[in-house]
Amino acid sequence: MESLLQSSELQAHLVLALAGLSSAYIALARPTLTHRRNAANTKHKAASNGSAPGSGSDSSHGSPPATLFEAGCSPALSSTTLAAMRAVLAIYIFTLGGLQLSKLGGFVFKFYTIWNWWLLGLYFALAAVASALCARAEKAAAAATTVGTRASTVADGSAQQRGPEGATSTGDRKQEQQQQPAAAWLHRATPLSRACHALFMVNSSTVVIVDVVCWAVLYPMLSRGPQTEEVTRIIRRLLLSFTSYNQHGLNALFIFCDLLANRQRLAFHAVGPLGLWSLAYSGWAHAWHAMSGNWLYPFLDTSKPWAPVAYLGLYAVHWLAFGLVALLYRVKGALYDRFGVSYGAPEVQESSQEEVYGVVRAKKD
Repeated sequence: MESLLQSSELQAHLVLALAGLSSAYIALARPTLTHRRNAANTKHKAASNGSAPGSGSDSSHGSPPATLFEAGCSPALSSTTLAAMRAVLAIYIFTLGGLQLSKLGGFVFKFYTIWNWWLLGLYFALAAVASALCARAEKAAAAATTVGTRASTVADGSAQQRGPEGATSTGDRKQEQQQQPAAAWLHRATPLSRACHALFMVNSSTVVIVDVVCWAVLYPMLSRGPQTEEVTRIIRRLLLSFTSYNQHGLNALFIFCDLLANRQRLAFHAVGPLGLWSLAYSGWAHAWHAMSGNWLYPFLDTSKPWAPVAYLGLYAVHWLAFGLVALLYRVKGALYDRFGVSYGAPEVQESSQEEVYGVVRAKKD
């Protein structure tokens, strides 16, 4: 029994199980480190407004679901420009991935890098759709404003003829009626907006993991180890190539440019899906080892004495990557504050400071 407990393989799998359980809890429970304070503030606001505490969706939660406004709009770019940028990146990612697949074959999907490359393309494709919907709403609002202005001019002229009793502009009422449905639609959480938010948070951390592990861990291990024919082929075709430089370098540039331009909120509970995504790949890697007898990455080998430390280190890297993203959010917040631009969704700006890594500034008096 003692020898079994001292087994590196068992210890590595225990670390993997604990990582999976903690990730599942964070993903499902959506906790925040300031949940009690958020709940207290929500009750206070509800009492001030004369409504019952806890009424409304996610009213007592520190991290409400993302809205289409957050997923598709930008404080710096028009929604049309953002949609075009995201569409171009999605096409580029899928094209490069397709060329790699046609050249090297389906075996490339064995690797974590490829999983994340296609996940990155999926995010930009869905985010482009969200931005296109926001652009359409912006055009509809602009058209409604034009129509409302013209109607207001005509109505004001009629009101002047009728006297003070007719001073209320029917054009203003018409404009208000036309704009309210669009605003309500943009500020509603939808499956698309939720998917965009989840994919963005996962991708913004996995690009860090992929790039750091590739150049700081995998490449040194392969280049210094036995130079078999397979290892040489992996280094030449999968690491030191144009496609690899995109998948292990430009991937971070793509997602961080989107981070700078978008309105997505940083959510602590995103660590959960991030861990589950990597756990899914770990399950695949173990299944591959069971079928072939080979490990896809040398640091996943549970027979090595340092395996438990390696698995624990990989889990810690996920938290460090998320911390780096949180730091970038703070840099983004400082830049936008410097230029006097607010980039959070209107309905969440006031409480966003209370989130664990909240960086959207509260409304100033």
